[in-house]
Amino acid sequence: MPRASFPIIVREGCVSHEEEQAWIRAAQTGDTRAYSALVDGYWPRVQRWLQGLLHDSQAAEDLTQDVFLKVWNGLSRFTVGTNFRAWLFCIARRVLIDSHRCGRSPNASSLPDGVPAKAPGPVSTLVARETLAQVQEAMGRLPLPLREAFLLRTQEELSYAEIAQTLEVTEETVRWRVFKARQSLLQMLGTALDPE
Repeated sequence: MPRASFPIIVREGCVSHEEEQAWIRAAQTGDTRAYSALVDGYWPRVQRWLQGLLHDSQAAEDLTQDVFLKVWNGLSRFTVGTNFRAWLFCIARRVLIDSHRCGRSPNASSLPDGVPAKAPGPVSTLVARETLAQVQEAMGRLPLPLREAFLLRTQEELSYAEIAQTLEVTEETVRWRVFKARQSLLQMLGTALDPE
């Protein structure tokens, strides 16, 4: 029986729920091309979120690889039809917490054969370099719980319910953290964003 055909390169945000579920089912049977499609679709998002939390692109890339190794190893336990994105970011959060708790470097293992490694994506060209540096510096001053929730909401566009599932807190707590992060950033960046 011929294997299902999966695209090798997937543009971020262009994956339908049905395609995603098909890739998950195929990857659960060991199909590395299907897993590669999932990696292509989600690697930039996970790495961007981790980089926003760590402010270290190399560490974010290393942890992202560790995340996708854990996803590959745990994919057989994932229930098809449930929220893959929330499950993925929950794993990413646990990898981040483990790396801080143990003070260890990310796992140096490699992904399965046929799954390409990812290079960091380009920084948005719409934001001036100086303003971007100010925003990143301000983000770095936010407490980690606020930064986690804010980046998942603004960069990854997760719903409050998905963020609550990812961070293992209530939806009300997520809403408060996102609000507080926005409020703090506006206070820190007020003059930078509106010089008058």
